[in-house]
Parts: sequence; C-alpha cells; structure tokens
Amino acid sequence: MGACRDVTRIAANQCCQLNQNSIIAVIFAFICVLLLATFPGWHEETDSDGSEREVKPFPSRPVSQIALAIIFIASIFVLVSVLWQHTASVAASVIAEDFGNGAVRSGVGTSAMVMGWFSFTLLIIVTIGLLVMILSIQVLAEMAR
Repeated sequence: MGACRDVTRIAANQCCQLNQNSIIAVIFAFICVLLLATFPGWHEETDSDGSEREVKPFPSRPVSQIALAIIFIASIFVLVSVLWQHTASVAASVIAEDFGNGAVRSGVGTSAMVMGWFSFTLLIIVTIGLLVMILSIQVLAEMAR
C-alpha cells in the first residue's frame, strides 16, 4: 500500500508542475502578442514627386527577436507539459489495468491528447512564422543596401 501512496504523491507533484508550465507558457504567449501589437501600421508619406503613398515600415528588429525568443520558450514549456501529460496518461492507464487484474479496461483519451499536441503545434507555427519574418526582413534590408 505504501508504494501506491508514493505513486499517487509523485503523480500529484507532476500535475502541479504541468499546470505551472502551462500557465507560464500562456503568459509568455500573451507577452509575445503584446510585443507584436507594437509593430508599426500603415501611414502615408510624401515622396520626392510630391505625391502621397501608403507605406508600412518594417517592425523593430530587437522587438521581433525578443518576441521570437519568448514564443520559443513558451513552446518549449508546452512541449514539456504535453510530453509529461502524455506519459502520465499512459502510465495511469497501465497502472489502473494492472491493479484491476484484468477486470478494468482503460485507455488514453484522444481528445485530451489532440488538444495538448495541437496547442504545441500552434506555438511552433507562430515560432516558425516569426523566424521567417525576421529572416526575410533581414534579406530585404541587405538587398536594399
């Protein structure tokens, strides 16, 4: 019976850690959204001919790089959370079946797994998008020189 209590205590500690990682990742993603909101918008400029045209300047490079770093860290936190969630779900399922001596059938819910991995996939898409944006702005800036 003591081994069962130890397993339960370890699982409870892991759940608390998963919640902390998820909360930190959500906070980092929100900070990234706030940083992306500082990007400049369209405005009108007068060119040398005297005509007005709409211009959208490039976003600040340091702000873009900070946003990329923050969303990358958030995606790592979510990856760790999802991996531990997946591992804990499978382990709990196997333990329940083993303790039931075949009388209990259990499985891992696909909906929960899909939601966890989908959130990680979305953060990776944002990370790749920011990286592509930073690199393309860098290439455009070098071509303009």
